[in-house]
Amino acid sequence: ISKTSQPSKSDLIRYKLWLQQQYRSPYTGEVIKLSKLFTSAYEIEHIIPQSRYFDDSLSNKVICEAAVNKEKSNQTGLEFIKNHHGQIIETGSGQKVKIFSEDTYQDFVKQHYNKNRGKRNKLLMEDIPVKMIERQLNDTRYISKFVMQLLSNIVREENNKDDGTNSKNVLASNGQITSSLKTDWGLNDMWNDLILPRFERLNELTKTENFTTYNERFQKYLPSVPIEFQKGFQKKRIDHRHHAMDALVIACATRNHINYLNNQNALDKKKSKEQKQVAREDLRAVLCDKKYNNGSDQNYKWIFKQPWETFVVDAKNKLETTIVSFKQNIRVINKTTNKYQKYVEKDGKWLKEKVVQTQGESWAIRKPMHKDTVAGHVNLRDKKTVNLSAAIDRWEFLVDKNLKTKIKQLINEGFDKKKIAKFFANNEYKWMNKDVSKPELYYFSDEKEILVASRINLNSSFNNTKIESITDTGIQKILIRHLELNQNNPELAFSPEGIEEMNKNLKTLNDGKPHLPILKVRTYEPKGNKFNVGNSGNKKDKFVEAAKGTNLFFAIYQDENGKRSYETIPLNIVIERQKEGLASVPEKNEKGYSLLFFLSPNDLVYVPSVDEQANPHQINFKALKKEQVRSIYKFTDCSDMLANFIPANISSLIFNKNKSDQQKLGINYPIQNEFGVGSPQSKNQNSIDGIQIKSVCWKLRVDRLGNITL
Repeated sequence: ISKTSQPSKSDLIRYKLWLQQQYRSPYTGEVIKLSKLFTSAYEIEHIIPQSRYFDDSLSNKVICEAAVNKEKSNQTGLEFIKNHHGQIIETGSGQKVKIFSEDTYQDFVKQHYNKNRGKRNKLLMEDIPVKMIERQLNDTRYISKFVMQLLSNIVREENNKDDGTNSKNVLASNGQITSSLKTDWGLNDMWNDLILPRFERLNELTKTENFTTYNERFQKYLPSVPIEFQKGFQKKRIDHRHHAMDALVIACATRNHINYLNNQNALDKKKSKEQKQVAREDLRAVLCDKKYNNGSDQNYKWIFKQPWETFVVDAKNKLETTIVSFKQNIRVINKTTNKYQKYVEKDGKWLKEKVVQTQGESWAIRKPMHKDTVAGHVNLRDKKTVNLSAAIDRWEFLVDKNLKTKIKQLINEGFDKKKIAKFFANNEYKWMNKDVSKPELYYFSDEKEILVASRINLNSSFNNTKIESITDTGIQKILIRHLELNQNNPELAFSPEGIEEMNKNLKTLNDGKPHLPILKVRTYEPKGNKFNVGNSGNKKDKFVEAAKGTNLFFAIYQDENGKRSYETIPLNIVIERQKEGLASVPEKNEKGYSLLFFLSPNDLVYVPSVDEQANPHQINFKALKKEQVRSIYKFTDCSDMLANFIPANISSLIFNKNKSDQQKLGINYPIQNEFGVGSPQSKNQNSIDGIQIKSVCWKLRVDRLGNITL
């Protein structure tokens, strides 16, 4: 069975898990009906979340209600029970389930998973096992040791003065050491000042003061986020420049710093703080200063001296002018080398060897050609009322067969259009006792636009409008009647239970005629951005859509007067051009505009001011000012004529919630995310100052050393 397209691999896994857990959900004990197992009502869930420890084996998977899986989120099975025991969760269509109590859950797991020890242990696991963590630590240790040996060969001193395997110019540090140095050197406070403008801007956009907090001790505002967004939020990781700050700390750390901190951590835990400080007085005297608290001569602690007097100021100035660049990975195709086995004569013996193919050439495509769903071309027929004169021009498409036959007869007798119209006028526009002044004509969708159709599962999104997009008018009538019987509520009518109920009453809904069960329907839509799979055979009638992440080239064209035009080059066009040895982007567009430049994801652009647009050569890209660095944006993605950008240093958004998510959290802000307008993603066509970026931007070129030029 598994070698066929139906059932899919995912369906097989669902079925196997369903059998293993004896048809019941592990967190609620509810029976999972086979009729619902393969619907969206249930999902495959990881007992130990993959985000905390990657384990994609069957022993770490169960089937449970989709709503329960969403509530479980990033918790282990037992953590979820402890935090949510007794909670009532709505699963849709008015159905509710109750989460097990801890005792009931443990009894249930021990009873139903007694023959599957691995899964039982994971379901009852309170914490991620130490062995798992130890394995990761051992991997990290081995990698670190191996990398140190490689780097030692590069920075080893002359005449082999280094002792041991590793060079003394290579130091091994860890996150705890750099964290201590950042705190003592004041870089954490500097980082707060560096990112504060983003939080202040969010206050203005949300018309609140939720994103800053006033600190009495430091007498200044500090970045903050509301409690609703604090899960998983880290101030350090919202800006790419934290990598530069970490590199600065590591560069300024010495062997003495590392030895001192390692000794402090390695000392007997039973010793007091004073005893630990005395342990390495020699290093402490060199590296540390006393810092007194509240002016007291007795209350003090030892902190590391700064590398130089103006270290924090210099670090902030340098980070403010640091330009983040990104590695490009836009390889689309490349030639492959195929090998095959053949017998080759060597020293009088025939041996089988692999030989490189020399005839022909093969191309490997490094991006997905299109989405998995394939849509077929459909030419739908409908009716429209026209006047008699227009009907005579297209008499072959008349709905009235008697009128169609008569017009055909008159044409065969030599009547032209004028005489035919006069004939019916003399008969008072009557034929076979019917008014033919405004007859009905058949027309086909291809006359207006190309339509494509694909089969999809029937679900709760099918309202009256979507039902009209079904190609089969008979199924349309059945679904509309069923929807009316369910108070025009799609969630009720086309839930798994609603579909089951509809299929039981198909004969009634279909005017007493039998009908096969309806689980999938064929819906149509305009061709839009879809393109043909091929040019011959039935491939020319199959249409597909570009896969996510394959819009790799956004072309900006310009005419003689400087007017810009924009176009996203589809992947299939790029592949054809590259195979022919042409540039990925055409030099001219359909309007005759010349290519100014093209952008690919992660490319940097500069948004010039009005003065800079007039005098571009006055900008020194080797020494940009702080304000100029803020005008550098990263190109993220594109579609048709739309191009989205984000400030180059932004790593992740502080605020990114659509309206429905805000309602769940009990908040209501006038924006959906930090930069984009009306979009829950990090997309925006305008700069922070409101300038449309694509209309004025310049493309920046970054070499492998980070040097920037136009």
